[in-house]
Amino acid sequence: MSLQTYIDDAIEELEKDHLADATLDDVEDIEDCIWELADSNTPIYYSDMLECVSDDIDLFITRPDNAGPEDTPDKLIQINIFERIESALWERFREWQEEQESVEEEWASKRDPDD
Repeated sequence: MSLQTYIDDAIEELEKDHLADATLDDVEDIEDCIWELADSNTPIYYSDMLECVSDDIDLFITRPDNAGPEDTPDKLIQINIFERIESALWERFREWQEEQESVEEEWASKRDPDD
């Protein structure tokens, strides 16, 4: 699968399993799930990681900030893929938060005609 497919699958899982019925009161629980979703959607097989690298060579040549000195090249690729997926999940989460805040503001203005 391509890197974008891993990202899309993780976002779809976030939306379906965590955002669909959530409210802003659930933010803390959703934040906790983002790491788990990124982890579970990061490929573990070399062939899958190499397919992602074929989409974006930066996954291979960039050394992640949180990489250890003993990390092997395959581990570095995996860390980079994880970080890309996690970043996309956080971006979608922030969009969802803004959407929810907008909806709540709209509801509040309809309930209180003085605003």
